[in-house]
Amino acid sequence: LMSAVKNNVGRGINVALVNGKTGEPLDTKFFDMWGGDVAPFIEFLKSIQDGTIVLMGTYDDGATKLNEEARKLIAELGSTSITNLGFRDNWVFCGGKGIKTKSPFEQ
Repeated sequence: LMSAVKNNVGRGINVALVNGKTGEPLDTKFFDMWGGDVAPFIEFLKSIQDGTIVLMGTYDDGATKLNEEARKLIAELGSTSITNLGFRDNWVFCGGKGIKTKSPFEQ
């Protein structure tokens, strides 16, 4: 789904979106949370459709540019650890847009 060979991963937060009904991959993106801007990441999170499975993982630093709004949007996907994510922490997460509970798939 994501790899350096496919050239769709990078420093920061790597995201893959999957259709929750069919399992079809929808999109992959990465957002540099060290040298980049958080605004495109926030807009991306807001654009995710209900019923979409959201997979995230950090590489290098995924937290420096995260603000309260971005953390809140990720928490709405089911994350409980995003509020504590710090500089260069390793983090993987599987949640979903429209999820009613917290995701058990996070470390």
